[in-house]
Amino acid sequence: MPSKKVITPILAGKFYHLYNRGINRQEVFFTAANYHFFLQLIHQHLTDYCNVLAYALLPNHFHLIVEIKGSLMQKDKVMDDKEPSNLFINQFRRLLISYTMAINKQEKRSGSLFDSRYKRLLIESEEYLKYLVFYCHFNPEKHGLTRDFTNYSFSSYNAYVSGKPTQIHRDFMIEIFGGLDNLIAFHQIMHEERSLLILED
Repeated sequence: MPSKKVITPILAGKFYHLYNRGINRQEVFFTAANYHFFLQLIHQHLTDYCNVLAYALLPNHFHLIVEIKGSLMQKDKVMDDKEPSNLFINQFRRLLISYTMAINKQEKRSGSLFDSRYKRLLIESEEYLKYLVFYCHFNPEKHGLTRDFTNYSFSSYNAYVSGKPTQIHRDFMIEIFGGLDNLIAFHQIMHEERSLLILED
C-alpha cells in the first residue's frame, strides 16, 4: 500500500511540508549556483500557486513548507477550470523537471535526479506548523552540514531575521509566531531541546 506521504491530496488553502531527495540518496546540489537556481525555479514556478513559508536545501534533499493558494491568477484571469491543487502539482513537477534537465546537462548525466515520488505531509495545527518551520531551518545542523543552523546559507532562516527583501511569506509567519523576537526565541528553545535529547542518547 502506498505511503500516506505520497498519496496525501494537496488541497487549496491547506499547509504542507514537501520534501524529496536524490535518487539512491545521491547529491542533487553540486555548486552554490545550483542552490540559487533551484530557489529561482521556486519563484518562477510556484509563487503564483502557493505561499512559500520556509525552505532548506541540502546536498541530497530539500524541504519546503507551503500554503496552497485558494484562488490562482494567471494572465490576470482566475483559473477556475481546474482545481488549484492540480495547478500546483503540475507546476511542482515542472520545477523538478526543469532542475533535473539543467543538472543532467551540467553533470553530463541522464535519467532521474530525484526519487520518483516527492513526499507531502498535511500540516493541521498552528503548533505543528511552527515546529516544522524550525525543523526545516534546523535540518542542515541535524545532518552535520553546519555547527550552527542560523549560519547556513541555503535555508530561509536568515530571510526571516535579516529583514532583507524575500519571496518568503515572512510577515504571515512572523504573525503566527507572535513577532520576530518570538520566532527567534522559539528556534532557540527548540534547538536547546534537540541538543539535550542528543546528549541523553
